[in-house]
Amino acid sequence: MLLIAFIIVFIFTLPMTLWLFGIRRYCIKNGKGYTPGAGWETTMWIDWQEATEIAVARGDRGMLFFCRMYLLIQLVYTLCVFIAFVGQLVRS
Repeated sequence: MLLIAFIIVFIFTLPMTLWLFGIRRYCIKNGKGYTPGAGWETTMWIDWQEATEIAVARGDRGMLFFCRMYLLIQLVYTLCVFIAFVGQLVRS
């Protein structure tokens, strides 16, 4: 039961973890990643864009793959939320 709870928490926090320990650090290391006054959602998106631009400019294939994975996970999460929302509308 504890393992199932761990897996669920890991899945739900995966985008935040990828951003915080991968994309954010990469941006700050390369002199980017400062968005004062923005919420964490906006900062995540801006950091993703900047990290992608930096990775393309430097030819960093590893980080480019990481950024693509982050985008894919965000799209899958958005699709799941949309399906759950539409499912609730259909049921009621």
